Amino acid sequence: MYKTKVSYLICIMCVAFFTACNTQKVNQTSTDRLYKNENNSLVSSFYIYHVNDSVSRLFYDISNEILVYKKTDTSTYFFSNVKILIKTSLEDNLNFILDTTSTRIRDRQQEVIGKQLKGSFYFKLREGQKYHIDIEITDINKKTRYTNSLYADKTSKYTRQNFLVTNVLNEVLFNSYYKAKDVVNLRSERNTEKLFNVDYFKYDFKLALPPFASAPVSHISYSPDSTFSVYSNEEQKFQLGLPEKGFYHLKTNDKTKDGITFFVYEPTYPKIKNSEQMILATRYIMAKKEFDNCMNAPDKKAAIDKFWVDLGGSNERATELIRKYYGRVLDANKLFTDYREGWKTDRGMIYIVFGAPSRVTKRKNGDIWTYGDTGNPSSTVFSFIKVINPFTDNDYELERNEIFKMPWYQAVDMWRQGRIYLDN
Repeated sequence: MYKTKVSYLICIMCVAFFTACNTQKVNQTSTDRLYKNENNSLVSSFYIYHVNDSVSRLFYDISNEILVYKKTDTSTYFFSNVKILIKTSLEDNLNFILDTTSTRIRDRQQEVIGKQLKGSFYFKLREGQKYHIDIEITDINKKTRYTNSLYADKTSKYTRQNFLVTNVLNEVLFNSYYKAKDVVNLRSERNTEKLFNVDYFKYDFKLALPPFASAPVSHISYSPDSTFSVYSNEEQKFQLGLPEKGFYHLKTNDKTKDGITFFVYEPTYPKIKNSEQMILATRYIMAKKEFDNCMNAPDKKAAIDKFWVDLGGSNERATELIRKYYGRVLDANKLFTDYREGWKTDRGMIYIVFGAPSRVTKRKNGDIWTYGDTGNPSSTVFSFIKVINPFTDNDYELERNEIFKMPWYQAVDMWRQGRIYLDN
């Protein structure tokens, strides 16, 4: 009898112990898919808009170019079969799923190639918290899954996700970057203000320093070049013009400078279209003399072409190097744009030179990128700290260290030997 009671108590204590362990906050979550080619082959965009204190709305825009269309038993038509699943976690406890929401997309195949599948659905998101949203897009016909992630800030009604941004055709605009002379429509159901001040900044930012640089990283200061005002109507709708390059910060709270920012770049952004832009984005693997020669050349196109042919040894190899390198520049612009072009950021620099990391670990205050096996002493691990500023939630700063000098030069040297570093 005594042994039975002791065993029972031990079982109770074990259950209590493991339950406590499982409910502890886990402040990171990892994935080996994010940023890799096979994951990014599905072109998709997402936008979170906070409708009220308890409900938010997720807009999606998915290209159907690589989706598989199949004929059902009861139809003569071919249909796609896509499932979007979102998993909501608190930013303070990333591995504990608070809620899940999903939707299905069935699109009938048409003669139109490159169609965008657009729509939205509502999900619960209570005020007062910051959230991490994991997004899984499953092509059921193809049996392939793609992943993405977003952060949602519902601690204030003044932040950027409280505004729905559309164009003149009332189409949701998923990106934060625009071209000069664009006009955007805005709506906010949680803001009742009638007057909004807009600060304009005319910056030209330098590219990121190497990962081993000891020089201090300069942060942006809030010093607008000019300010103007816009007014909302009775339905809390208004327009905003973006006349020239730079960025525009619409403030909803003067004390915190919270609001929404619009970044205006070259008309072709996020693509690189001219020779000077190509030379600038190639600075990471160029010697200073090579860079100066290309920038000062009377024919910049001939100069940058010669640079790549010299590296590759042939026109065919140079063409492949150019495709891969500037493909990464394009990806960096799409993924890592903050108030700077994505290729100029710390994450953009690492992504362009090293490729997609083997594993990405997301934490409350930043990301960890691992190149190689997790826990392997020979792996290269970059840590990025999330920078809090009123302009963007996509600003991450690399923790620089002298130990990165050798892997950096190894990666650069491989490019300069005409080989693509980590073609993933």
